[in-house]
This record gives sequence, structure tokens and C-alpha cells, in this order.
Amino acid sequence: MSEADRRLSEESEQRFLDLYAHLLVYVNDRFEVIEEIETVADLEQHYTDELLPLRNTLYNESTTDLIEDFVEENPPDLPEADLEQIAAWTDFVAGEFVVVRYREDDAIFLDWTEPPKAYAVRPARLPFAELWDESALPVPVSSVVLLPFEDQIVYDGWIGVKNIIFGGSLSTDIDDEYEEAKHRFGIIDSLPVPEEDEKTDAEELRFYMKNKRNRERYASEIEQLREKTDELERIYHQEMGKARARSLGRELRELGLNEAYVAIYDDRIITSAPSESEVRKLLEGIMPAGKADHPYIYHFDP
Repeated sequence: MSEADRRLSEESEQRFLDLYAHLLVYVNDRFEVIEEIETVADLEQHYTDELLPLRNTLYNESTTDLIEDFVEENPPDLPEADLEQIAAWTDFVAGEFVVVRYREDDAIFLDWTEPPKAYAVRPARLPFAELWDESALPVPVSSVVLLPFEDQIVYDGWIGVKNIIFGGSLSTDIDDEYEEAKHRFGIIDSLPVPEEDEKTDAEELRFYMKNKRNRERYASEIEQLREKTDELERIYHQEMGKARARSLGRELRELGLNEAYVAIYDDRIITSAPSESEVRKLLEGIMPAGKADHPYIYHFDP
């Protein structure tokens, strides 16, 4: 089974579809959207597309009130465990997303409003592979509703694919938003949405310094943080040196140099020696007081 084919277990999927059908029948009874539907059996005689107006009514009206009224009235006489599951749907998330990744058991739906969030979503009713191939990602989608179900997140089977082709700077923006979402919330795999992870100044600075795009995007935040404490200033220089080291290895190999330890201060090599201890001793002599640990020491091993 491919990553895009993975779904809920057969038992869980059937439970979700049954409970969702009861809720839709209740909505139809309230608003008379589709005249010939009075029971779940009636609803099951319709194609999914034919039920879209009914589903939209659920989310165009006071959704929370409808769900709470259904749970209180319980017209199909569902057991308490099922009512608790339906009551949890008041924590739904609806809107537009970008499907950015397939993982082993789910797909990542990115909400790139501020702040961005990334949801791990399991399909119910229709596997992702029947919508688009993994090679087509990222895919922008609309009219999506995410629901908590059995400690996971599912989408309810209706989804609109927007006619947007990502490329160039737009693809870069998506990647940046995805990285920020993971940094702030992690991958969200249950609802309601958790509070944003508390980050230390050091964690924030390391994220801002992670790559060139981040350093450019968060330039003002970086400057503010590095000036707060000596430790943050040290982290700033360490991360700058680490970034320079990524390209330095190739340059040194092209020169045919032997193994060495190289001290990088921001983007400059300021000293080197055959051993790390020798480099640290040299730094004590050439760096300003209290800043000998600011340069990043890169072990060049051709």
C-alpha cells in the first residue's frame, strides 16, 4: 500500500461515516436541504457530490450549536461514546490548505495563515491517491473540514482542488511557512489546536538562523535577539560560522588541503591548526576578551 493510500482502519472508517451520516440527517431535518432524505439509509442512496449542499449547510449555519443540539437531543439514540465523539467535532477546523507532504500514515495539510499550522490528516471515504499523485504536491485545496476522530484528524471526504501551480518564489514561501509551522506548533495530529509551543530566545534564534532564507526573512528579529545577552550573541556567531562551513568544505577540498580544524567567525576564517585544542588556544590570544568561544570550529576532513 502506498503512502497516499493509507486510511483509517476499516472499522474506524465505517464508524466515522455512520456518525457523520446521522449528523447530516439531523441537519437535513432542520433545514430541509434535500427533500427525499429522512434517514441514514436514504442518505446512503445519494452520491457524495449530491450531498455537498447538505454538508455545506452544516458549516454555513451555526455549526457548534447544531452539533451541541444533536448531542443533546440524540434522535438516533446513539450510545454515550458515540455522542462524545460527535461532541468533539465542535473543534473542527475549516478553510483552505496546501497539501505539502505524504507521510507513512497521513498527509500534511498546511494552513498558511498567520501563524501557520501543519496538520497530520487521515482520509476517510476517499484515499488521497485517488485525488492526486504525490509528484503533484504541493496542492492547494479549498472547502476542507478537518475533524477530530479517535485521537486523530480526518477530513470528511469533500475537498476542492484550486487551480494554482506552485513554482519559484511561491514554492519557497510554502516551504518557509511549513518550517515555521513545525517550529511553532510541531505537526498537529489531534484537535483542538494546541497552544503554541513556548520557545526560549535561544531556540528562536537558532530557528531564525537555520538557513539563508530564514536569515533574510527574520533579519530584524535576529538583530533584536542577538543584542539581548552575551549568550545570544555567541549563538548568533556560532550559527553564522556553521552556515559558512557548509560551503567551506568544498572549497578546501578543491585546494587539496590536509585535515585541519578551522575557526570561522561569521563568514571569515580567522585561524586554523591540526587539532581543536590548538585552535582554541589560538582563539584565546586573538579574540576580544570573553569572545573566544564565539567562532565556530569546523573540522575539515577531506
